[in-house]
Amino acid sequence: MAGIVDFEEGWRLLATSLAKQRSITDGSMSKSSSEDDNMQLYMMVYNMCTQKPPHNYAQQLYERYKTDIDGYNSSMVLPSMRQINGETLLKGLVDRWRNHKKIVISETRFFFYLDRYYISRKSLVPLEQLNLCSFRDQVYSELKDKITRTVVDMINDERDGKVIDRDLLKDVLDVYVQIGLGMECYEVDFENAFRESTRNYYSNKAQTLILECNGADSPEYMLKAVECLQAELERVSHYLHSSTEPKLMQTSTVIVMMTAEKN
Repeated sequence: MAGIVDFEEGWRLLATSLAKQRSITDGSMSKSSSEDDNMQLYMMVYNMCTQKPPHNYAQQLYERYKTDIDGYNSSMVLPSMRQINGETLLKGLVDRWRNHKKIVISETRFFFYLDRYYISRKSLVPLEQLNLCSFRDQVYSELKDKITRTVVDMINDERDGKVIDRDLLKDVLDVYVQIGLGMECYEVDFENAFRESTRNYYSNKAQTLILECNGADSPEYMLKAVECLQAELERVSHYLHSSTEPKLMQTSTVIVMMTAEKN
């Protein structure tokens, strides 16, 4: 691209292309972009990052991109999810998270030069991480309590014998792990609530079993208790993270056995 690229003019073209790419990714636009279009985006960013001062706009691009992706998530993604509940909300989360990861791949490609040569040199948050944190902070943070309650309710439904969508739960819990860039969101936002729910569930379950089995010292009670623990182990293998297993077993076993001893 010949001549100096003005920041606002360059960003206007970039923002238009980014909006188009996101519309394609979320399905609201069917026409895909060409390789020529993609190369133009890359070269636009490259030129804006390599022009001589005061026309080197690397820092401004970084800041504007963060504002732009935050705005997209808060004004486009979040409102579409506020209105849904239950399993529909869980499916919406999984779909939106998958779309967001596609956005991360495509947009970090356009901003490769900025990411590789400016952001790394300045020790700024890489664009991939910045993107993932944007979804977490702008979308997930507001919805996480409602999502967790839905997941925990589905697990308790399964404990009561109902058939649930285990694949959906696995996908949702994978989001907790991925969105936290580690285990923090899974452990703090989901696992703590899940363990508390487990304690409450088995405190009530043990009392029911004691009545049904004519006492906690009966063979029937112990058999039912073992079946419950085996079902919890199966839950780990199907959709819970493996790190949950020892905590879940401790919680379930202690509640069932302590309740039995009290009776």
